[in-house]
Formats: sequence, C-alpha cells, structure tokens
Amino acid sequence: MRRRKEAGEAASLNPMDSGKIKNGHTATEVQLSQPIAATSEDIIKRYRENRHWRLYEKEWIYRNFPPARRTWLDFGCGTGEITTQLALLGADRVTAIDVTPGLIDMTQKQAEIDGVAEKVRTICGDITTTPPEPVDFVLAYAVLHHVPDRLQEITEAIVRWLKPGGAFIFCEPVCYIPMLEWARNHSAVAPDALDEGERKLTGSDLTLIESQFRDAKRVHFNTLRRLSRVIPSADRPLRSIDSALRIIPGLWHFAGNVIGVCRK
Repeated sequence: MRRRKEAGEAASLNPMDSGKIKNGHTATEVQLSQPIAATSEDIIKRYRENRHWRLYEKEWIYRNFPPARRTWLDFGCGTGEITTQLALLGADRVTAIDVTPGLIDMTQKQAEIDGVAEKVRTICGDITTTPPEPVDFVLAYAVLHHVPDRLQEITEAIVRWLKPGGAFIFCEPVCYIPMLEWARNHSAVAPDALDEGERKLTGSDLTLIESQFRDAKRVHFNTLRRLSRVIPSADRPLRSIDSALRIIPGLWHFAGNVIGVCRK
C-alpha cells in the first residue's frame, strides 16, 4: 500500500499522487527506492500542536484522536512514516500491516531509526487472513482506494481488529459526482496513471464501509483546493476557504477527499 504526505512533509493527499507511474516504475517501486531518514523534530512538533487541523487531514486526525496511551493498527503502513509518528506521539503500541515485504522491511528500519522499535510490531500479510489483536484505533490513510473491490471483506476484518467502542479512521480520495471526474479527465490537467484496480471511492463505497459500524461520520476536504494543481502557490489559501465552506449544506458533494470515522 502507499502513503500520502501532507504539506510540510513532502506532498499532499492529492488523490492519486502515489499511483503515478514514474519513468516506467510503479508507485510501489518508487517507494521502495526512497531513502529512509529519521522523522524530524519539526514534524513531530507539528503533529503535537496541530495548529491547522481544520486545513490538513492528518492534523485533523491527530487532534481528534490523540495517539498517546492508545493502541493502533496502521493498515497499509507503506514505508512506515505514520507508524512511527504514532509511536513518537505517545502510542502504547502500533501494529503495522502491509502486503509488500519490502515496505514492511522499510517500516521496521524506520522504527529503529526513530527509536521506537519496542513499540512497533510489523506484519507482512493480508488483513483478512491475519488473526486480529484488537486495538483502540485502526487507521487507513489513503489505502482503501487501492482495494475498492474488496471493501466488504476488508471492513469486516477491520471490525474484528477493533476493541468494543474502538474507532476505524480512514482518509481517502472520493468522487460523489461522476461528471466531475469526467470533466477532470478531459481537462488540460495532465491525467494520473493509476495502479491496476485503483480508483476514488464513491458514496456507495462509503455507505458499505459505514454499514458495518454502529455509527459513522464524514469530514470533507479538497473542494476548491483541487485548483492548487494548476496554481500550487494557492494551496494554503484554498484549504482555508474549503474549511469555511464546510458549513454550507450539500457542498460536500464536490469534495475530493474524505475522512471517515466509524465506531464499533
């Protein structure tokens, strides 16, 4: 699985950034070729303070679900940056699972470099066949849209991984209005090449996920901020406008990203 970084780390949760094929390589191959470096103190300070949590998806998650003194499953952990961020932010234990052996190796090395190896357990395998070790929170950050045809079985497995009262938190690219995606694909903006089977989640996909839980909520991002693909310098102002626009009923239909919170 792949992981997206937010502005201030490297890249944003642009829906399909890490699904691009770069110089003939798949996104996973690109990730596997990346160097591993210690998580900077500035990044951890940012996610302790979460000053702009209304603007950035990961800050929203860390503010509303502080990692400290909790147990976590990082589903689709990728190279492990979120895994070690959770541990550095005080999580009691973080289990990281991914289907790619090389990414699991990178996650282990990241935990060692960041000095949190004793808090991190890695699993290379499919969540649907891995015996659960129930946790307080399961986090899937830009993972589910890589497996849209397996949402039912994966969600059922996630439920098994949660303690009673625990929460499943996911952040994904979403498309509620197919015509918007058609217009984007026929615009002057260069299209992204996606991994096989990868697509944005739909409203029906979200309903399917939410049906497995006793209650659920959605928070939407990336409405006008889509324009930052054309005007990169406008990213922060557009995020601020998007935050203010959330109070307008129905505008969420035009959002590009969604955070879902589902309670067991």
